[in-house]
Amino acid sequence: MKYQECNKIVKQKAFERAIASDEIKKSVVDSLDIESMTIEDDYDGPKLEDGKVTETFMKDMMDWFKDQKKLHRKCAYQILVQVKDLLSKLPSLVEITLKETEKITICGDTHGQYYDLLNIFKLNGLPSETNPYLFNGDFVDRGSFSLEVILTLFGFKLLHPDNFFLLRGESTYIVHESMDACVVGV
Repeated sequence: MKYQECNKIVKQKAFERAIASDEIKKSVVDSLDIESMTIEDDYDGPKLEDGKVTETFMKDMMDWFKDQKKLHRKCAYQILVQVKDLLSKLPSLVEITLKETEKITICGDTHGQYYDLLNIFKLNGLPSETNPYLFNGDFVDRGSFSLEVILTLFGFKLLHPDNFFLLRGESTYIVHESMDACVVGV
């Protein structure tokens, strides 16, 4: 029995090597031409200021999502590209240091529950330089508002990179694969 299991694993590994490609796998995010995208005149939703996330943009975007409206794809793509660049420069282990008098809000799985995320912010205040947050993975995958959740979390990561932390959970895919899923969903 054990021999059969081992033999199956050996064959599987041999098959994987046989079909493996030397081609470098590129993220969908890398192929975006955001500069050529235009925001239509009739779009009246939130827009990034000079391509950057601001406090005003985040508040407007959260209200926009709360009304179940869609963010313009150019804004969503800009957030995805910027957060990919930011996260790819971080080490896999990030140390968070707090003074004894400081606090941090630690949040468990949000699973795409946007209104739960809004309630967390209502109860604990919005993320800021003096109100840090740590989200402990499993941001999306079950709720109906996964895209809204991840764009909100990514927006706050861009706005407060040293005070807003995103950890991978048990069902959180590698960052690039998650972003590819977002790009397809936008």
